[in-house]
Amino acid sequence: MAITQNTSFSFRLADSLKQEAFQVIENYGFTPSQVFNLFLTEIAKTKTIPVNLSYLNPNAETLRAMQEAENSDLDVISPAKSQESIMESLIKK
Repeated sequence: MAITQNTSFSFRLADSLKQEAFQVIENYGFTPSQVFNLFLTEIAKTKTIPVNLSYLNPNAETLRAMQEAENSDLDVISPAKSQESIMESLIKK
């Protein structure tokens, strides 16, 4: 069995955010340390950051770009059967 060494880190955050977040953590019956360990373990295992950003609304510039992409005829490469066919389709363009 591998021996695990512990380390510590610190970071700055607004006191109001800390109080609000720690209250939620406590309501779930966890300690902040447990939650941070869960969070970092999830990042390490999935190679992603487990945060839902769906609540973010795109700004006007992003909305215009999205609309433009939806309305345009995008030049899409169709699935290829081999590397050679990919290269041939790129050379033809």
